[in-house]
Amino acid sequence: MEQIVISGYYGFNNAGDEAILAALITTLKERIANVRITVLSANPSFTEKLHHVRAVNRLDLKTIISKLKEADLLISGGGSLLQDVTSNKTIPYYLGVIVVAKLIGVPVFFCAQGVGPITKKLNQKLVSLVLNRVDLLTVRDINSKNLLHKLGVKKEIKVTADPVFNLTAANSKQVKMILEQENIDFSLPTLAISVRAWDDNSYLDQLAIILNDLVAKEKVQLLMIPLKYPIDQQVSQDLQKKINKPVQMITGNYKPQVLIGIIANCDLMLGVRLHALIFAAVARIPVAGISYDQKVDSFLEQLGLKAITDIDNFNQHLAYQRLISLWNNKEEQSNKLKQHLNRLKTLAAYNFKLIEEKLGD
Repeated sequence: MEQIVISGYYGFNNAGDEAILAALITTLKERIANVRITVLSANPSFTEKLHHVRAVNRLDLKTIISKLKEADLLISGGGSLLQDVTSNKTIPYYLGVIVVAKLIGVPVFFCAQGVGPITKKLNQKLVSLVLNRVDLLTVRDINSKNLLHKLGVKKEIKVTADPVFNLTAANSKQVKMILEQENIDFSLPTLAISVRAWDDNSYLDQLAIILNDLVAKEKVQLLMIPLKYPIDQQVSQDLQKKINKPVQMITGNYKPQVLIGIIANCDLMLGVRLHALIFAAVARIPVAGISYDQKVDSFLEQLGLKAITDIDNFNQHLAYQRLISLWNNKEEQSNKLKQHLNRLKTLAAYNFKLIEEKLGD
């Protein structure tokens, strides 16, 4: 039996990160017979209930060492784990888990991550020092690869794609039941919206003006889909109050596969979260992204798109023009998306081919 430990930003009730974990677990179980998975989680009981795997406290060093001693592979997986914008503790923690694994003698796969920004000199040196010692290294975009090379990582770096591209939607009956419970109706063309807190949230005022113009001029209804529960709910409600017409909102806390199934009923996703855009792409729904981080721009570049605006330098006129153009050309955008999606699915699957090969050594 192969034993794999997975480290990442798990157990924090963030749909994007939980989707990465769901994709890792689901695909590993599909491709590797009798695999046993242990996840390092901020909330082990939550992770075990949601993903049906063993989970241990991500800060319990004694237990982590015990699980790594039994492991055949550590996957440091998904998301933007190596960045020092949100916290000074992030990089030392995730690199620390890798160092412990290497000291024990466990192979490490740094898997499909987005990297950066990394602003502090010490963190830059630590990233280079540790990642040069991992066994496999893939990133989800070319900008992350270029940054690692700039920091002095000499290890071979393969550009793949976010594991979420291998995730599938929940079955249609389950999604339909949830939509009925939520009293969501798709009688009109629907713009899905996923927003997040950002500084003082003043960008919501400008976004509301754009959305009010859109609903006044187009035959469209709005559906708010919070991704980080319950934090995004409050921001969604704040935006909801600024819209002149009724706005529907998903109120429950659902697993990523269900959210993908819900989004599949919409016509376009306006996202201020990276994984809202990725979920839409997986559901084959065109996207309009507002950039708050380089990772959003990198993802949109993979689809041949640009952000409709930058959250810190919100250009209201440009954002409206780009949004209305995407809305009026949804079918064309959908056809282009399908071509990109096939490529991204193949790249995402390559991560698991590398895992199989490493375990077979």
